[in-house]
Amino acid sequence: MKKLLRIACAVMVFSLILFPTFPPAVRAGEETRKTLSRQLDPVVVSGDATGPFWGRRIDHMRLYARRDGAWAAVPFQIDKVNPDGDYFINGNTIPPEVREAAGFEDLPEEEKRENRIRMFERNRGDYEKRVQTGEITRAQLAELEHIVYTAENMDYLDWNDEVVFMARDSGDRAPTNAWLTPDGLEIQATDPLNGRTGWVYCFHFDNDPPPPSESDYVCYDPAADRVISRFMETGFLPGKPMIVNSIIGKPPGRPVMPNILDRFKLRIKVNPIILLCAPLHFDENNTRGVTFGYKDGPVRVLRRNVFWIMIAGIKLPFAPRIGMWFKFYENGLAASSNLDLPFDPGFFICDGSTFTAGLDFRETIHGARILTRDNTVMIIDGTMNDQEENLARSDQDWVAGYLPSGAALMSRMIYDPEMIARGTKMDLYYLDDASVNDPPEEENGQHMIGYAIGIKSLPRRYHLGFEIFVAYDFEPSQVQELLDIDDSPLVVTSTTADPD
Repeated sequence: MKKLLRIACAVMVFSLILFPTFPPAVRAGEETRKTLSRQLDPVVVSGDATGPFWGRRIDHMRLYARRDGAWAAVPFQIDKVNPDGDYFINGNTIPPEVREAAGFEDLPEEEKRENRIRMFERNRGDYEKRVQTGEITRAQLAELEHIVYTAENMDYLDWNDEVVFMARDSGDRAPTNAWLTPDGLEIQATDPLNGRTGWVYCFHFDNDPPPPSESDYVCYDPAADRVISRFMETGFLPGKPMIVNSIIGKPPGRPVMPNILDRFKLRIKVNPIILLCAPLHFDENNTRGVTFGYKDGPVRVLRRNVFWIMIAGIKLPFAPRIGMWFKFYENGLAASSNLDLPFDPGFFICDGSTFTAGLDFRETIHGARILTRDNTVMIIDGTMNDQEENLARSDQDWVAGYLPSGAALMSRMIYDPEMIARGTKMDLYYLDDASVNDPPEEENGQHMIGYAIGIKSLPRRYHLGFEIFVAYDFEPSQVQELLDIDDSPLVVTSTTADPD
């Protein structure tokens, strides 16, 4: 039922109707110059905006931008998504041994479809009542039924597949009489803060499509578990695909920066009632993780993982099972995780149980200026001063750092509303003390910035996400440009050619 409701919500969010209409693009006249100035935003186009191309062959589509009266191929990719919101990637099925070890079940797509159909038919009467009460329209119910029953075709675009490109690759607006083919879709990206716009054009070629752009902004080395892009390199501990242990900046036109990251650290203290609240301690060495699928595209890399926590070779019964998607772009990464606890922790765990996670940096970050939503600039130097001892720690959902080299690094947390509703607190964790060691680590001392969560108030199932972006030649006053990627996302609309 929850999956069907999620599908129904997606239908309503995208305002899907049976016969979508799209206003025609400008037919003739002079080109309109691009005014969009945002450079760092990935643009993801899905739902109604791709409607005219539903059912078209993906391998016959190309993305172009108009610049100074000429067409230029734009790097892009189309990622297939199933009705449950999961991406189709190579190796998309969890091996049986991982299912058993992690307690993570993952059905083949055809079985998922059969389950969706079964649930839909079981709840058809409830949907009919919602139509009668006006909660949903008859057209929305028909579209939901269509989505539930339709089998995915990997070769063709459908309602929730994602067309992805970078905002800086957008160009001018072209009149339709200059289009490469009338079978095109004009995609407009608008900055909601100032109305500035840029355009790209998705063309469908019935026969012999031209070659796509040769540019590849990001690539993945699965053997080394390393992501390499034009602006950064990201590496992970061997066998632990959640534990980042290197972030290497690559400023344009300048030498590659040294690694600034010791590792992502995970520190868990659990006080089980059954042990009379005696604490148990776990860290990232207790984690087990498997990468069982990825997609290496020219704009982003998708990687799917499962994590769980072990001690003495046994999976902890009160520890969460974590399913996570990583999305790597040329200038950062976004991670989205769903956590499942086997029971409500409030009934089995004492107060004082905490989950702390964050980035522990190397000495190469010394001199960096750090600020958060409510904290002014602190300097990373290996010693804690009075300002750092008395930081505002509540509701600091983002942290930005500015290195002497001119690189800027921003990370932020994505909160689950259910956590907020239950009063789960996520406080800033900050420790800049070269004299304090906290193994496992590769370099002694602590330059750690992250978050601490009280475990007892966590819901059984919740969603968490985080993002890391890099930029160059940024100052603290420009941090909003990075925050706007999520806080004020680009508005995407589409138009088709005038058939007349």
